[in-house]
Amino acid sequence: MRLYYTTSLRVAQEHIIPEGRLKLSTFDAVNDPFELLAAHQGDPLQRRILKALREHWTKRLGMICFSAHWSSPLMWAHYAQNHTGVCLGIDVIEEHKVRAVVYEDDRLQGLFDASKPLGGANHETLMRVLTTKYKQWAYEDERRVFVSRHDRDPATGHYYVDFGPTLILREVILGVRCQTPVGRLAKLVKSSGKVLKPVTVFKTRPAFQTFTMVRQKRISALTVLPLRTQGHAAA
Repeated sequence: MRLYYTTSLRVAQEHIIPEGRLKLSTFDAVNDPFELLAAHQGDPLQRRILKALREHWTKRLGMICFSAHWSSPLMWAHYAQNHTGVCLGIDVIEEHKVRAVVYEDDRLQGLFDASKPLGGANHETLMRVLTTKYKQWAYEDERRVFVSRHDRDPATGHYYVDFGPTLILREVILGVRCQTPVGRLAKLVKSSGKVLKPVTVFKTRPAFQTFTMVRQKRISALTVLPLRTQGHAAA
């Protein structure tokens, strides 16, 4: 499954590509203050359960937040520093771990039942708490991969997931206002030594007939091949 991770040019150049890893997001640091709070909290029981779940998951769980596409100009504006950054196309091999975010107009009601053990919480209920957001976020078309946090990086204090057999970099897409040439990003990908499958590097532009971003074909795309075949790579 090809998913997309939008970020600034600096983060991509200085960390993600050369280090070959993605930082896990934590629930207390994301940009939505309603994260894990999509349920209606008029009932004290709901508030207690949601508070306990939020505290538990904030301490133990991280996630990688992808989008199902790279064409949204809003995503580029909000997460790629006004179209100056990049979007990484990543193949997530373990598709069963990918959770689609569900967008709702109203807060969720009746998730928990005081008459049942653990308030009636089950796997489905917990997934709804983890993957429900307000409908105005729907432009993100978000897909989440949840990861238990274990080894904190002592240098940064953050948690990471490495690129590898189950998380494979396949595309580096430059924003329309990104000033770094396609060739320079391709060389960075090649020099990282972490290319497992061909990685295509290309630039975007606004579409001529729709409000979407598309590939800029006037600037040639470059493909970086895995190390064993890099002698034939275009970068």
